Amino acid sequence: MLSTIAFGLRGLQFVFAIVILGLAVTLFKQQVYGSAPTTTTYSIFTGAFGIIVAVAGVAGLLVDAIPSIVNLVLDGVLGILFLGGGIAWAVGLKGINCKSQETQNAQSMLFNGLLNQGSTDAGHGNYYGVADGATTPEEIFDRLTSNCQKAMADEVVQFISFGLAIGLVVVTFLNRRKGGYLS
Repeated sequence: MLSTIAFGLRGLQFVFAIVILGLAVTLFKQQVYGSAPTTTTYSIFTGAFGIIVAVAGVAGLLVDAIPSIVNLVLDGVLGILFLGGGIAWAVGLKGINCKSQETQNAQSMLFNGLLNQGSTDAGHGNYYGVADGATTPEEIFDRLTSNCQKAMADEVVQFISFGLAIGLVVVTFLNRRKGGYLS
């Protein structure tokens, strides 16, 4: 019974890690000026590491030669990394509301380095990457809103993945006390 749950949780862990990686890579590739924010690159790392841990976890379920302590440690470390990623996004987004069209909120999104695709000093003020090729203020706002929704989704999935990693630590610990997954 616990091994079936563990396989299901590993599948979820794999899917969530792919989502985290995909969202972060999308934001990374959209960067126009400067390098991508640390939060974005950290999310790429946590997503990729999550995929590796999920695959290692399935291998640990199928191969008796891999001690369950390996999965316990990997899931514990991964949980901490996901928690850090979720907190980094929450702090970086500073409570921005992705759906609000108020001028103050739009300015907050424009000035937020996680959402504006970088900025450069054009001599007469900053120019933001999100405006690159945009022809209307509405188009800029739509891009900012899209980036904001991706960033919020990455934040939420990182927090959910933290809970999932902790759940896997518990399931692995219970199975370890019981004598292993396949016993």
